[in-house]
Parts: sequence; structure tokens; C-alpha cells
Amino acid sequence: MPRQYSFKYRRRNPDQFPYVCDTCVPQRRFLLPRDKKCHDETEELNLFVRKEIEPDKTYNKKCNAMVDQLCKFMLNSFPKKLRPSEIRKCGSLGKGTAVKGKSDADLVVFLAKLSTMSDFLKHSEDILNQMKVYLKKHPKCHVVDTTLHAVQVSFSCHGHDHSADILPSVDILAKNTKQYIYAEMESLHKDSRKYYSAALAPLQIEFVSGVPTKVKTLIRLLKYWRKTEFQESSGKQKLPSSYILELIVIGKWGDAGKPENFNLCIGFYNVLNAIAHYERLKYAWTVNYNFNYISDPYYVVDPANPFNNVMETACNCWNMVAEKAKQFLESPLFRGLSESNEWV
Repeated sequence: MPRQYSFKYRRRNPDQFPYVCDTCVPQRRFLLPRDKKCHDETEELNLFVRKEIEPDKTYNKKCNAMVDQLCKFMLNSFPKKLRPSEIRKCGSLGKGTAVKGKSDADLVVFLAKLSTMSDFLKHSEDILNQMKVYLKKHPKCHVVDTTLHAVQVSFSCHGHDHSADILPSVDILAKNTKQYIYAEMESLHKDSRKYYSAALAPLQIEFVSGVPTKVKTLIRLLKYWRKTEFQESSGKQKLPSSYILELIVIGKWGDAGKPENFNLCIGFYNVLNAIAHYERLKYAWTVNYNFNYISDPYYVVDPANPFNNVMETACNCWNMVAEKAKQFLESPLFRGLSESNEWV
């Protein structure tokens, strides 16, 4: 329930609200002991997030400097046929949702020599193999693997290990309208459509990076929960990606009316509850398109790609993740809370 009386009113009527938080400035007062206890637990969560989860300015600066060095290396050292016209920082660093001690820096390398996705599809395997050869020459970068779409590298920064996917692509957004691109994708096989994800990454960045700071804090908290509750994906098991967690948070925040500020504990509860009942999720946004090609029983559609149900592509063990979420919802932190669209 929203507060009936503002904290300003409560400070003017201390006899009516006798229970006081000892740390809040300006002072916050409460009617009942249980109200203050709930507030104190939320403040403890906020303090924990600031100390343990949110990266400080020094951390961000050093991580970004390392990524900038890698970008500079590609711009200056790749041969002419691989030379980038632009490199875009994606992943958590590009969106502003990095967690202290762990961040993914997807780097989309727009190739200057290619102008269409059909050209890229013909040469993608060769491009990745050549990129792998040149990235091995970077003194502080270790090539880990190559996938169908990226060269995966790792590097150390500020005492922490980080990973980056180097994704070659074509800057089709600079050359075509979104409607043209989506029509082109519709005519292709679903495997070929997957190669468009990197090209459309700038739209993903715009969507996620534009949310308020408090929403990014909640995203970091959820990522930290995944990091601490699960072992890293291995073998055939694929844990939820950062992107699907970002989208679920944004979806639930939208259900709550998009408040600029809100109770972090309540938001966390509602997001975990959504994951615990993932089969109810049905999110699709119309910022870049106004149609939905997804017919799955539950979905979170990529706001940059109407053909991509991120629920399906970003995780293959939702039952296990849901069970973990249900167990975590029983923790004392959430005592007395229930599913609600009232986050304030």
C-alpha cells in the first residue's frame, strides 16, 4: 500500500509517529515497530547494494580503459578487410548495468568493407577465424573460444576477471530503416536471422540504458542473485543471460507504473516472483516495431528484434531457476511482502 502520510508530515507530528530511523537524513518516522523494522531491512539492502554490488567510479574507469585499449587495438591493428568503421560497447558495460567484480563487455565491430548482411553471411566464418588470429596478438587479452557469432576473449582488470564477446557485423541501421530490416529478416530462415542480433545491438543499448538509475540498481541486484545462487553455466545447462534479466526487471517495473524511485526490496520481491512463475511472462514492446511474431505460451520479446523470444534463447533451465527463486522468496528479507504493482 502507498504511504498515507509523507515523511515530511511525520516529522512535524512526532507523537503520532514515535519510531525513528537512526541513520536516515532527513529523519524518517513510523507509526508501528513493524513498519520501522521493514524500513531498516530495506535500508540494509540498499547499503549492501552500494557497498558490494554497484561498481565505483574507479572500477568503471579502469574497466572502460581496458575495453578502450582493446577497441583501439582492433581499429589500428586489424588488416584492411577486417578494419572497423565503428566499435560499439554493448553488454553490461555499454548499458550501465555492470556488477562489481563481474561485467560482460560485448563489442560489436561494424566492418567498413561490408554493406549488406547477405555479404556478411557469405564470409562470416572466415571473418571470425581471421579476427581470432589477430586478437591472439593482443598482449593482455586471452582468446577463449569462437562461436558461430563471436570471438570470446577474457582479460583481467582491477583484480577481477572479465569476459568480452567480439561480434563482427554490418551497420545496417545506418543504411536502412528498421521496417526494411525487419522485412528482410522475415524472409530468412531463423538461423540466418540470429546473425542480425549484433547489428541490432544499438537498439538494445538504447532500450536498457534509458531506464532510471534505480531500475539499473535492481537489475544489478538480480544479476548478483544469479551470480551467487548458481554456478556458472556449464555443459548443456544455460543460465539466464544478463539481457533476459534486464528485460524482466524492465517489464515488471513497467507493470508497477514506471516509478522513478521505489522500494528496492519490494521491486526485488516482485521480480523474483515473476521468475518463480516464469510461465506467466508475456512481454513485448513497441518502441521499434508494432507486431509480434512470437506464438510461444510465454515470452519476453527482444525490443530490438521481433523474431527473438529471449526467454527461449537466453536460458534452457527455467524450471531450476524458478525453484531457486521460490526458495529465496522465503528468506526473512521478504517477510510480510506479497505480489503487488505498488512499489513505492
